[in-house]
Parts: sequence; C-alpha cells; structure tokens
Amino acid sequence: MAHRFEGRNLEEALTNATQTLGVDRWQLTHHILLEKRGFLGGMKRVVIDVEVNADAAPPPPVFAPPVVTESARPVPPPARAPREVGRQRGGDRPRGGRGPRQHDELRSRPRRARREREDADELQTGDFEKFFEATPEQTAESELAQSVHTWCEQVLALAKFSLDVRTIENETQVIVRLYGGDARKLVENHGELLDAIQVLANKALVGRRIEKEIELDCGQFKDKRAEELAERAREVAERVRRGGREELLPAMTPIERRIVHLALHEDAEVTTESRGEGFYKRVAIVPRAASTES
Repeated sequence: MAHRFEGRNLEEALTNATQTLGVDRWQLTHHILLEKRGFLGGMKRVVIDVEVNADAAPPPPVFAPPVVTESARPVPPPARAPREVGRQRGGDRPRGGRGPRQHDELRSRPRRARREREDADELQTGDFEKFFEATPEQTAESELAQSVHTWCEQVLALAKFSLDVRTIENETQVIVRLYGGDARKLVENHGELLDAIQVLANKALVGRRIEKEIELDCGQFKDKRAEELAERAREVAERVRRGGREELLPAMTPIERRIVHLALHEDAEVTTESRGEGFYKRVAIVPRAASTES
C-alpha cells in the first residue's frame, strides 16, 4: 500500500516517511509525484508515494576510505606564472580577442538560459490539480463490476503503478476510470498503454466470467481522443466527396478504427472499410457508389 509524504526536498520527505512508518530508509521504495521549484531554481516542495518493502535486503556495509598521511600525499607541480596578455596600441582590449564587456555577456548567457529553463519548468498555481484529479468515492458495484475492479487492481499493482480504480456500469459496458499520479503514463504515446490494458482485460474476462465490454479511461482521455478522431474522419470524408476518390487513414488500433466507423456510419455519400491484417489496420474512406460497385 502506497503512502504519500512531502517535504521541502526529497531528503526531508524520505525522513518524514521513515519516522512515520518506523522503518529504515533501505526498506522504502519511493516514486516522486511532484517537484515544485522556487523562483531561483531551488526545490520548494516535493511530494512522493512510498511503499514499504519488508523483503528488501539491507545494504552492504560502507567501509571508510584509507587515511592518507602527509608524507604519502603527492606533491603538486609548481604553479605556472601567469602569461601577460598582449595589448593593442592605445587601448586595453586584448590583441585578437574580445573586450571585457563581450566576455561578461558570453559568461552570462549560460546562466540566463538555465534560469529561463528553470522558470519554464516551474509548476504554476493549479498544476497539481491538473495532474492529480481528485479520486471520487466508489459507488455500489455489482458482482460483475467487482471482479473487473479486482482484476485491474492486481494488474496495476504488478506493473508498479500508483493508481486508484473506480468502476461504473451501464447496460453494455463496465467502465473503469483510473486516478492518481501515474495516470499521465497511461495516456502517453496516444494512450497505447491504456489501450493495451483494456485489450488484456477484455481478453482475460469477457466471455468467461463477464458478458459486458470493458472500457478503461483516465482524465477523460477517451472522450477527447474520440472527438479528435471523429473530426479528422469527417475532414477526410469531405475531401473524398469533393474528389470522388478514396483516402486511407494511418494504421490504427481496433478502438480507434471503431471510432472512425461510428463517426461516418450514417453518412449518405461515403463509407468506411478496414484494410490490412493483424492488430493495426488502416481505414479506407470511400465513396458509397464505388463501394457498391466493387
């Protein structure tokens, strides 16, 4: 079970965890949820999730380095005398080089660039709520939804994800919504990981213990993606109507292909067809007349 702690830096957060849980540092496994920096780049707040690993092996003993006596210390070479910089006639500017003002400007550029990057990375007011959506209370679950809930928790725990599982149910689906600090990882790369877990859930449960389709979502990602795919399908369909020639969309997962099919299934002028083999296929948007003739 994960516990959440915070401090002004990572060391302070881990110290709070060891004191609260009454364990040694090497028994903790931590995951950083939030690093908030101050105006000048220093750490201001760190939030971590901590789990106690009771089976962790203690670290090997640390041996002190050998003491080096004065007689054994190497003698540094003599310092080289500074070389005088040649100067041009009638001025203080070094020959063949830049003036003092130019040197100061060049030295200050890396500091300015680093400060600008730190300011860009600094979390602003509201960022914590943006990344960590509040987890709602679980409503009453049917036996079917409870089995899906338990399966998802087991899979996420094996994958070392810190996420809370909540389920809702309708006539045809059990919808699993995920909340927590690791939700961002599931929707990276167009939600590939979220789709993969959903495919596993349907393969493992549907048709055996469950007769409803299982859908996973987090942060309303599926709704946003469905809107984007449907809008793109309608744009391509408009080009197909004007030109009278079919167009192929990029390879998509079964979930993405279904969104495109549903977006255009009532269109009177174009229709959709899946092309290819395997998990990833392409959707062709073709004029209905051409589809009927073939």
